[in-house]
Amino acid sequence: MGQKSTHIDNNMKKEEFSIPLWKYDKEKHEWREKQDNENNPTIYLDKFRVLTYNIWFSDEYQPMRFNSLCNILNKSQAQIIGLQEMTPNILQQLLSEEFIKERYYLSDIDGRTFNNWYGVVLLIDIRLNIFNLNLINFPKSIMGRRLIFGEIKLDENEIIRIGTVHLESLDNKQERSSQLDICQKNFNRSPASYILMGDFNFSGDGQENIDQFNLLPKWIDVWTYLMGSNNHGYTFDTEINSMIKLSSNRSRDQSRYDRIILLSQTIIPTQIEILGNQPIHNQGSIHLFTSDHFGLTGVFQKNK
Repeated sequence: MGQKSTHIDNNMKKEEFSIPLWKYDKEKHEWREKQDNENNPTIYLDKFRVLTYNIWFSDEYQPMRFNSLCNILNKSQAQIIGLQEMTPNILQQLLSEEFIKERYYLSDIDGRTFNNWYGVVLLIDIRLNIFNLNLINFPKSIMGRRLIFGEIKLDENEIIRIGTVHLESLDNKQERSSQLDICQKNFNRSPASYILMGDFNFSGDGQENIDQFNLLPKWIDVWTYLMGSNNHGYTFDTEINSMIKLSSNRSRDQSRYDRIILLSQTIIPTQIEILGNQPIHNQGSIHLFTSDHFGLTGVFQKNK
């Protein structure tokens, strides 16, 4: 599927790369590239679950947080998972998990798709008929941000393009607009359904949210669509999550940075919920959480 077994040159200006899927070989006990003519028995789905999580690249309490992350991912039974702030070290740990080996293709196994010391990773159910996987550079990003998306055939007639992204951080509204425009253009090449999920780095409340969605006509924010505009759905919350105090000096920040958004005529969202918003351990005065963000999971089905 494109540039097989090659590390992407981070200095290259090329905007798009076709990248391989990686699968676990039970006989050789190793991860290897999925071949184009190699398919597991595929299933067609009327309903499927996605999950997005900014897992926080920090080493703070990392073993405990990683175990909690794996419990969340495993219990979710999600067909497509998008993870942000993945590091090569955490990725290596993830590759050793039995449920990952058994159930998922991965978009990366060693950080070769990262344009920094961290990046985004897609996990896709090995029973799904995925026929393309692409990595998109954001050429003006000063933080090495990229989009990864796959094209999946849900049934004989239904194709979905689904990706994960970590948009530019801090006071970079215009760059986020540019990155969302690149996402939209790459998704919208031919008729399909589109899901984009990840850390968008602007709050669900406020003017930037209005401005950005004005640039995304017909896309819906799944949280607002299902939960209403009065349910804030904070995924970054200094009032609850004391892990944020370890990663920043923000005095108060309650924001819905993490999103799942959809553009489709044939698929509808039926459920969305926040994950990882309960403490996993108390360390003195600090309540430990899986990440400084909370995750999101959503369920979609064909519109009957």
